[in-house]
Amino acid sequence: MSNSQRPSRHGTQQFLRRVVVLFVCFLATTVATAAPEGMGVAVRSASLTLDNDVYELDARLELRLPEEAREAIEAGLTMRLNYEIILTRVRNFMLDATVAELAQRYELSYHALSQRYLVRKLNTGEQQDFGTLQAALDRVSEVRGLPVIDAALVEPDRQYNLGVRAHVDLNTGSDALRWVLFWTDDWSVTSEWFEWPVRP
Repeated sequence: MSNSQRPSRHGTQQFLRRVVVLFVCFLATTVATAAPEGMGVAVRSASLTLDNDVYELDARLELRLPEEAREAIEAGLTMRLNYEIILTRVRNFMLDATVAELAQRYELSYHALSQRYLVRKLNTGEQQDFGTLQAALDRVSEVRGLPVIDAALVEPDRQYNLGVRAHVDLNTGSDALRWVLFWTDDWSVTSEWFEWPVRP
């Protein structure tokens, strides 16, 4: 048999490489299809109260994670949840003026050795641990007494608007997980703005 009839080693390696690439693309497509199903976040309630001359925010989220996302957290994926808060002063015939803008950031991960779920407040470094994922999710889904602005910086007899929204990101993990999730952006979701008027 002549050499022209036998597949070369180089040709075989090219074929195998193409098979691997196709398999990875198929796997990434499967992840992209399954990940976002049932995933969502919404601000269900929020209020601003004055305490010791400081306006503080209370807010509550509805956070929905599909089973695939919960399993991914147990496998090593880290979830990040950011609250965005904006206080604006209403102005006639002009764009509203931003008076205060801040973010409250949380990180949720699973510690396999202790079998505990860790919640870390990135703004302060404060950390708590929980025995179940749902308990950890309940913790990050609620904000109580978050300082927003000093009362002295708010003008009386002026109208203000306060807006709150949340962003959930599940794209933080090991190098291997990040490499797979590179093929899709569907592991993140942002809520609509929850807005209401505020009068000092």
